[in-house]
This record gives sequence, C-alpha cells and structure tokens, in this order.
Amino acid sequence: MNKRPIMIAAVSMLGGCFFILYGKRILLLIPLLLIPFIFYKREGKRCAILLCVTVLAFVSGAVSAGIRQADYDKGYSAVNSAGNVTLYGRLVRKERTASGIRHYISLRGSAGLKAVFTSTDDMLRTGDMIRVSGAVREMEPARNPGCFDQKAYYRSLSVITEINDPSPATIRRSLLPFAELLYILKYRLLSVFTATLPGEEGTLLASLTIGTNGLLDSDVKELLTDAGLSHILAISGLHISIVGGLVFKALKRLLVPVRISAVFSSLLVIIYAFSISDSVSAKRAVAMYLIYMLSKLAVDKTDTLTSLSAAAILICLTDPLQISGPAFAMSFSAIFFIALFATPAGKCYSLYTDLRWENRHRKEKGRRHIPSLAEDTALALISSFCIQISMGAICASYFYSFPLAACILNVIVLPLLPFLLVAGLAGGFAGLFSTLMARIILFPCHLILYLYELFSSGFKGLTLSSVVTGRIGPAKILVCLLIVILISLALRLQYRRLFTMRFTKRTWSKLKLFPVFGSGRTFTVFTVLSLLLIAILSHPAHSDSFAMLDVGQGDGMMLTSSNGRCFMFDGGSSSSSSIGKNVIIPSLKYRGISSIEGYFLTHLDDDHISGFVELAKKGYPIRRLYLSSGIEKDEKLTMIEELCRKSGIAISYLNGGDRLSCRLFTIETLFPDNVSDFEGANENSLVTLITIRPDNGKSIRIIETGDIGADQEKYILKRYGSKIRKSPGERLILKSAHHGSNYSNCEEWLSATDPDLVIISAGAGNRYGHPGSDTLSRLKEKGIPYLCTIDSGQIMLLESGEISTALSH
Repeated sequence: MNKRPIMIAAVSMLGGCFFILYGKRILLLIPLLLIPFIFYKREGKRCAILLCVTVLAFVSGAVSAGIRQADYDKGYSAVNSAGNVTLYGRLVRKERTASGIRHYISLRGSAGLKAVFTSTDDMLRTGDMIRVSGAVREMEPARNPGCFDQKAYYRSLSVITEINDPSPATIRRSLLPFAELLYILKYRLLSVFTATLPGEEGTLLASLTIGTNGLLDSDVKELLTDAGLSHILAISGLHISIVGGLVFKALKRLLVPVRISAVFSSLLVIIYAFSISDSVSAKRAVAMYLIYMLSKLAVDKTDTLTSLSAAAILICLTDPLQISGPAFAMSFSAIFFIALFATPAGKCYSLYTDLRWENRHRKEKGRRHIPSLAEDTALALISSFCIQISMGAICASYFYSFPLAACILNVIVLPLLPFLLVAGLAGGFAGLFSTLMARIILFPCHLILYLYELFSSGFKGLTLSSVVTGRIGPAKILVCLLIVILISLALRLQYRRLFTMRFTKRTWSKLKLFPVFGSGRTFTVFTVLSLLLIAILSHPAHSDSFAMLDVGQGDGMMLTSSNGRCFMFDGGSSSSSSIGKNVIIPSLKYRGISSIEGYFLTHLDDDHISGFVELAKKGYPIRRLYLSSGIEKDEKLTMIEELCRKSGIAISYLNGGDRLSCRLFTIETLFPDNVSDFEGANENSLVTLITIRPDNGKSIRIIETGDIGADQEKYILKRYGSKIRKSPGERLILKSAHHGSNYSNCEEWLSATDPDLVIISAGAGNRYGHPGSDTLSRLKEKGIPYLCTIDSGQIMLLESGEISTALSH
C-alpha cells in the first residue's frame, strides 16, 4: 500500500463513509493507522502532502456519505409517512420478473433517490418522465436474523419506497429513446434463447449474457448458488471485463490502431454495462476498464490495486450508500484478493515451472517453456483456491457459509465463460434473423450449460462443498485477513528468490526444487496457514438459545445448544411460500448449524409442516422426526412417513411422559397421552415442556402448545399441573396456543401457568384474526407480558437469559 498513494486515499475515504453510515467511532482511527504507510520511504514534503490528502479524503467521504444519508432519511420519512402518494421522476430502468415488469424511477428533485413499482403494463419507455400514484409500502428489515434484509438492500440502491397498486402515466417522452431500444433488444435476445434452447437453459443463458435474472427459475438459481457459482448468474465486473478485453484484442489483431481500439471497446463496455446492469460491480468494472484504457492511450502503466482504488473513490463520491451493500464488499474484495493473494501465488508457480523446465533443458538453446495442460490446470486450481479461501471471511460475513468446492468448479466454469458469452451473444443476434443459425451457434452453449448444471449437482452433495460458518465478528475477519497477508508475503518473498535464482551462476543440478512453489518451506507455510484459515471459518461459535421464528401465519421454533445441536418445532406457514429456503435454512446458517438433530411436528396442518416437507425434499440433514402417538392417520401422515423413508429420516412416536435429555436441556412430552381421547388434528397437537439448564436453580421452562384449545389446556392442568407450575427462581415462557386464538389460552390455563412471558406466532393481516382480541384482553388483565411476531419479528431467548427481538435493533 505504501507505494500506492491513491490506495491510501481510497482506504481513508472508505473509512469516512463507513464512519457516517455505521456510526462506529473506532473508524476515526483509520487516518492514524495509515500514517506508517504515508511516511514509509517518502521525503518530508511528499509525506506532508499525502497526509493532507489522506485527511481530506476521510473528510470528503464522511461529508459525501452524510449528505446522501440525510437526503435518503428525509425522502424516506416524507414518502413512507403518507398512505397514498403521487411521485414524479424519470424511468431509469425496467426489468421483467415472474410477477410483472419492475420499474425504477429516479425521483425529481431528490438527488438520485429512487422508487420502484411492478406493473404488467409495458407501455412506459425507459428515459421518459412519468407520474405514478399508489399506496406506499415501506421496505421491511430482516424479520429473522440471517434472512434477507429488504430495507438494507434497497437502501444501498437509494430506493426509498415501493408503490403498490400503481397507476403510472407518461408526462413527457424522451427525445432519444436509446435506453428503450436497448431494453427491447435485450428481451428480443431472451426470446431467441428460450426458443432455441431446451428447458431452463434459455433463461439461464440470458441471465449469464444479458442479465435477465428476474426470470430465472428459482431452483436453477439455488443450484448454482449452493455450488458457489453465483458470481456468474448476474452480469458483473467479470462479464464486462471479458467483453471489453475480447473486443480490444480482436481489434488489435485486425491491425486497428490502439487508440481507436481503446475508444471503441470502452464505448461498447459502457453501452453493455448500461443496458444490462447498474450494479456496483458493473460500475467498478467500467471504471477500472476505462482507467486501463486511459493508461494504454497515455503509454503509462497502472496496476490493479490503483485502478480498484480509483473506482472506490468514484463510488464514494457519487453514490456512497452503495458501499453499505454486500455487492460492494464482494466485488471489490474479490479484485483486491486476486491482486494481493491469487496473482502472487500464480506468478510464483509459473516461475517455478519455467525454472524447472530450464533445469531439464538447459543445454537446448533457443527454446522456451510452453506450459502443458497439466500445468495450466494446476495454475487455475491454485488461483481459484487462493481466491476462494481469501474470500471466505467476506462470504461468511454476509451469507454465513462459503463454498469450498467452488475452487474446483471455477476451474471448469471460468475458462468456458468467455466462449459462452461470445457464442451466446452471437447466437442471440443471429437468431434475430435466422432461427436455424441460432440453433447451430447456440448448440455449444447448450453443452456448456448442461455441464455447468451437471457439475453443480454433483458437487452440491459433497460433505465439504459448502462450509457453514455462522455469523462472524470483525475480530475473526481481521484474523483471516492477517493470515491471507502472511501467505501473500511468503509467496512474494519466494518469487523474489526464484527470480534472483534465474540470473545466478549456480549449478542447476545442485538446486533443490520443490513442488508447486519451488520451496518446501513456502509450500508448508502456504498449506498450514490455508488450513488454519479454513479451520477458523469452519468452527462457528454456537450458543444456547431458543427462538420463535417469524414465519408469517404459522409456527416455527428453534432450540440450539453450545455444542452445535439443533431441535426444530414445527416450521410452516400458510402466508409465505418457500419458508424452508427463505427462513429456516438462513436462520440455521446464521447460527452455524448445518443439520437438525430432531424435528418435532405438533400436528400436520400445513402452517406447521410446510417447512419440514420442503427441507426433507431438498435433502437437508435431519436425523429424527418426532410425532405424537395420537396423531391422526390420514393421507398427510402417509406422505410424511414416505418422505422420511426416502430421505433416511428416522421417526419416533411420543406419548405423554416421554423424555428426551441432553446436557443442556430436556424435552418432555405432556400431551397427548394414553388416556386422552380428543378428536381432531388441533386437539391432539403435541405439547412439550422444554427445560433449559435443568440442573441450574435458575432454569428456564418453555411450554410448546401447538394448536390445542381450552379443553386440552384444562386436561393438561388436571393431569400435569404440578409439572408445569414454576418453581422458585425459575422462569416460564408460554408459547400461545393456536397463534393466540380466542378459543385457546383460557383464564384457568394462564392463571395456573403464570408465565413470565407469552410469545405469539401469527402473520400480519391473517384471515383468522390471530391473535384474538379476547386472548390479548386476558393477558392484559392478568398483567402478563407478551410478544407477537407480527410486531417483533423473531423472538429470541439469548444465552444470557435476555429476550431479544429482530425488529428491536
């Protein structure tokens, strides 16, 4: 860094932006931490100038972020405080999704703030000034930690609201509808792909080449994401760099002057990026490509880190909110680690192979080393592995896992990506004139896409294909970064040794050349530190916790222990689809959990079992399913039993009095028992008593009630009243039966249990009226505190015994 003043300024400016966006006072130390790099091997005058620039960069970043955040907060409050609004602005982007056409408008007089709405009407043209009226919908934060944070995501895009039931109208046409022509061309190409390729391959190729992610099948997207290939799904810096580089090289081979080639390829890159994506990674790639081309025109050299730093400064000054999103961190850190780690590793290995070849052919003059296929493959593996493990901490901080096997998959995927892009675009344009030509040109694309899906499916089932890390803190990220820097330093030192060795007069036969990097010591350092980094990320910090997940209208509870064991209770929803993929699995990954020890289903209503069915069909590791022995024998039970048989999930049927114990908690079945004779699925819900830290005088008891009614509550009081009453020093948490229904949670039940807290799981605006007004009145009359997932999001009992809610932060 000491040799790159622009990089020092970029780091300082980023620190200023992050200081405003996150309010962490420790970030004020960044200019001080940069002082050693400023004064390293520089004269007094240059040091003073660079120090002033560093401080100015920090202040500039803070001011830029402060102005943008103030504008965003003001616009957000003004728009979302009104029920219905009429907004004016320019339509800057359209994209087709499964639910309609999503429109982004840049609001008039709002310093770049945007609003979005979805409509089936495609008459609005990109670039037009429009008016749109409708009801505003405030962006939701993550209702469960680890799940998608819509509010933070749209904030990074400067989007302040979404308009429901929109009524848009054009008030002024654009004089140059260039953007609309690009939009039409984009979806004409999509129609060519879908008409000429089988199944979902057409939409997949369109996503890879022209960025139509909104229409990609969710199963295909999930398959590639789980395999660690999500970076090829969106038009990112990689795609833009490939397109620009290929065009530039092609023009040079056609003997076109360098300046004309640079200008033409730069224009093409800008048009391609503008028409396909406005993501931060695309902006980063365009900025870096333009800087690279300027260096070509000026006959000057620029390195990757300098151009990356210049791109970061540009984004900090023009749109600082974007640096708060994961796209910025993933895009910029990927290039940073390539330059810091992967490039030195690749250069060291390549130089070693050159020296090894020269050692064997030192008497053959006039020949030079041409890497073999095995050496090219090894180089690709080394580079891919370096990128993957160096990005591990960044991936873990956002996605709570990192795909370790992707370093192998990328060796197969990335070399084919340039051909796939070129052939895909060529076939798409050919298809505008001839379907036959499109089929011929796109046939290799069909084979490559089939190969992608085949290898993704194969690697998905491997044990270490994806390492679940759980949430990681800044300390662990810094440790991982330090390890990467140490490996990089070792590789750079070894490269210098090899480079010096090449020009010494020592006898080659006396040199001891070791595999991979030409030094056994360097290889050992590389291996040991890489394994240490993987080990650090592979050991998440588990804790004793209990959580009522916010699943909408349904139930879902999670119990985890400090030794990594997890037990689920229900986990279904009638108001939200894909509750397993969107809520349960992200919540498990957030806690560093990769399998479920036991899964309790209180009964078989859809709002209690849909998550389990989804997880079992996906093959998620579940060891055992627990059902009530009094469960109704019907088609659903047959389906569940067959699903468990196919998935290898053992089933246990529980009676009243059955007990499951481990070191940190016990789970005891209270109901139904051999005596009860109630009829109905809800009436025979499995009721369990969970005791956390049973050997502790200050244990915590949780009663899971399923959907039982008042009659079952009275029966449990009569049969097991002594078990559910609190002992001195204990705390009791009651899960409200039947989502807070008026026909449950009777007065006798509440009086006898005397809970310290009642938690209610229900979905906003549900058609059942849950939680019932009578239930809430009874709780208020008795002075019993309660929390409902509608208002609180996920409700979590922490290891310390405190109650935390997702929406309270």
